[in-house]
Amino acid sequence: MKLLMSILILAAGVAVGWFYLRRPPVASNRGQAGHTDQRPWRRVGAGICVVLAVMFVAGLYLLDEERRPGTYVVYWLVMMVLILWLCLLALRDVVYTRQMIARWKREASTGLPAELTVIAPEDADP
Repeated sequence: MKLLMSILILAAGVAVGWFYLRRPPVASNRGQAGHTDQRPWRRVGAGICVVLAVMFVAGLYLLDEERRPGTYVVYWLVMMVLILWLCLLALRDVVYTRQMIARWKREASTGLPAELTVIAPEDADP
């Protein structure tokens, strides 16, 4: 049962890493502007997901908390730091996505065709 759970954890870690790397969060009218070329932190985040999955399974099998408690604590602290780093990368991605959406809205509001612009009465020719 422990082996099956380990395989599932590894598969889930790799799947999350692949999903995080490959799925663009926002697509504009101009194509896939949210791809990983513009977001290098996504590659780092995907790598961290895979490393965390492997470390989690390795920690379950290789560490013995009773024989080496110091190593056990340091190992899981490193895991927690990687999880924190992954959360910070995700927050960075959210901020970037919101900025991109705001930029698109600004472009859409100022880039209207001439037929749709409103002319103020004082600017109109008599």
